[in-house]
Amino acid sequence: MIAFTFLLKGFSALCAQVLLLREFFIILAGNELCSGAYFAIWLLAGALGSFIARYTRKRLTLFFFTLIVFEGFWLLFSLALIRSYHSIFGLFPGQIMGISQAILLIFITAGIFSLSQGIRFVSGANLMRAAAGQNSSAGLFYGWEAAGALAGGIVFAFLIQKYTDPFQTAAFIAIINMISFLPVFSFQKRKSLIFSYVALLFLASFFFFFPQQGLYSRLNVISLMKQWQAKNPPVYYANTHYGNISVFENNQQLSFMLDGQLFFTAPHPDLEWIESITHFPLLYANKTERILIIGAGIKGIIPEIMKYKVQSIDCVETNPEIVQVIKKFSPSHLQFFDNDKINIIEDDAIRLLRKTRKRWNVIIVDAGIPFSLKTARFYTKEFFELAKSHLSEQGILYIGIEGSPEYMSDPLVDVHKITHSTLGSVFPSVSIVPGYLTGYCAAKAINPPEMSDELLALRKKEKGISTTVITEFYLKDRLDNEKKRHFLKMIESGKEFKNSVNRPFIIIPAIRYWIFLSSGELRNIKKPIFLTTLIILFAISVVFLSGIKKNTRILEFTVFSTGFLSIAWELVFLFLFQMYFGSLYFYLSVLTGTFMSGMAAGSLAFATLSKKTKNWKEILFIWQLAQMSFAFFAVVFIALLSKIAVSIMPFFIIMAIIGIFSGWEFPLVNRIYISDKNLFSRSISTFYALDLAGATAGSIVVTLVLVPFSGIVLSCVFFGTIKLIAAIFVRKL
Repeated sequence: MIAFTFLLKGFSALCAQVLLLREFFIILAGNELCSGAYFAIWLLAGALGSFIARYTRKRLTLFFFTLIVFEGFWLLFSLALIRSYHSIFGLFPGQIMGISQAILLIFITAGIFSLSQGIRFVSGANLMRAAAGQNSSAGLFYGWEAAGALAGGIVFAFLIQKYTDPFQTAAFIAIINMISFLPVFSFQKRKSLIFSYVALLFLASFFFFFPQQGLYSRLNVISLMKQWQAKNPPVYYANTHYGNISVFENNQQLSFMLDGQLFFTAPHPDLEWIESITHFPLLYANKTERILIIGAGIKGIIPEIMKYKVQSIDCVETNPEIVQVIKKFSPSHLQFFDNDKINIIEDDAIRLLRKTRKRWNVIIVDAGIPFSLKTARFYTKEFFELAKSHLSEQGILYIGIEGSPEYMSDPLVDVHKITHSTLGSVFPSVSIVPGYLTGYCAAKAINPPEMSDELLALRKKEKGISTTVITEFYLKDRLDNEKKRHFLKMIESGKEFKNSVNRPFIIIPAIRYWIFLSSGELRNIKKPIFLTTLIILFAISVVFLSGIKKNTRILEFTVFSTGFLSIAWELVFLFLFQMYFGSLYFYLSVLTGTFMSGMAAGSLAFATLSKKTKNWKEILFIWQLAQMSFAFFAVVFIALLSKIAVSIMPFFIIMAIIGIFSGWEFPLVNRIYISDKNLFSRSISTFYALDLAGATAGSIVVTLVLVPFSGIVLSCVFFGTIKLIAAIFVRKL
């Protein structure tokens, strides 16, 4: 009975968490760093919920059932609310939501859902323990919930996301929650409750098929039209392994969207962008026989490249499904791809460069503003060194990024400053093409010719290249010496930072630029962000300081520190996975589920071991040392990542180990504390709240402070230090 109820609870919680997080990925430009704020709010709300639940002891059956019904309705409402954010905050489609607005929306949607989950965990444990007897340990509830999360992660990744849209997924989660209530009827015979249960379960299932294609599918289409203020339903919508793809048609023009951002339009793409990112590097290069394109190959530049004498064009596309979607809806856009010279490579660009020995004359990169780790890794010293090793002797790397030759906001200046200084640390020569799409042309040769309008105009004439936008006047304007000097003056002042995989500094100004775009001025959101941070820290302090007894502070600190490190390690390795493999979208639920499987294994293993030993305090001390040792292993593993090719399997193993640390310690601390059967409710609610409160603090500190400023390696050292301190305290317990 306990296993069934909490298994399904963990299943539905993980699916709901990933479902809402992916919706936020779409409206927040695919920025996986928002997961830090998301997890912080999710965990904090869960901690507060479990803390509140200690005071809910009457009519537990009805209360538990009410929470289940509420979560189902709230999940559907949350999806509709997220997709209505433009209307709520007065934004236009495509405008980036401000961070304060995002935090508020996460609080209202995921936060309230998780609050209910936290209350339901403790009230459900009390309910089940009363029915099953007094021998049920906290580890069983914790362990079975984690085991359900593992199942949820796998099923969500391989089945649910493939065959259902988000609203259907939300309804499916609600039905699973309803089914988890079935064991309660074995000891509750209230006819009114049974009737309500059957009626709600029937309605939730019935609306999958009525009316016509189903109510949930219709809600999905209507909410998408509301989200993008479209007059017509999307002609295509799918969550793929690598992100969300949406296609809208308006006035006979197709808009292809990736993760909520406009990828390109057909049949009228941005001609100035296409010609700029193509002809500046190709006219400057001595040879153009072999071209590698990263991120821009299917956005319309192939016809322009084909104007040159090329032998091969390699287009790397991480998401192969976008190619199929373009072929289906706009086949003329890819007409040149039938040429034998063009090779579409369905792979991650960095992984391709690591495993091939091929060299190119020109490598063109279109990564966009590095709002996320997915794009920031293309601005690191490691990537530039990797690209340089695959250039011919006189080859060039060209990367385009939003900019302006006259004026840029301070955050955007910092983005360009870091890009320029990092490129300059790898390449002997870096030329700049200022403009709304500023280009950086990094040459491998030691003394390349100056990139001037005269040189490019001469080569354009010699090669007979016909263009619409790139004229002699346009070249003079973009490569004007005064403009270049002014641009360099903007980005060369102040301290220089070298962006790297382990210390992705560039994300900080990129996010500040995101704030600037969404709010107009940075100072407009400082106050709400400051107040939000104070509220979060105050809530954590309340939970932490609400100890059971003064002489149990060591146990509380231990649980808090393990909660902090569990989410800290999880986020660090999720970030590493994103930067190393390029896509977290599909594997997010699987990796999170694997982490939860470790928690289940740890909890259930302790439940078995606790019957054979009573040396719990000694085990707790050894457990702190084991977690401290893991920090040193992590440093070695991170060092190997940049040297050798690693499969995804080690990441799953590491996620499971991290989960075991937390899963083992929670019931262990509860066992040490509980000396009287009447303390079960207070123990499980308080320590569960402390575990989640620590995880909340870890989410905030890791994403906003440690990883961007200190780097991943120093963060690992900090994590090891925390557990060393915990071990010293536990030794004195």
